[in-house]
Amino acid sequence: MRLSLHAAKALLDGGIDATSALNSALERVLLHASEEDYAGLKKSFGHAMAGVLAATVDVALQAYPELKPDSDAWQEIARGCAARRAYNKIE
Repeated sequence: MRLSLHAAKALLDGGIDATSALNSALERVLLHASEEDYAGLKKSFGHAMAGVLAATVDVALQAYPELKPDSDAWQEIARGCAARRAYNKIE
């Protein structure tokens, strides 16, 4: 797959946004789940996140390794994507 830099950045941001949304959903689910269900839920969400990361972030970084964000940049991307999505502003 040949990605432009802009496409790779969008793919990276989308993957970060999706995994952040899954993490938030897991946190909410665990508030209402029994302790017996914790491990299974975490495993299910972990598999979903791994799939999203492999299909998005990993692909973008293979094309453009210089886009690799540090943890602060990762959090900023997640916040920015969530804010844009909340206001329905797609770039």
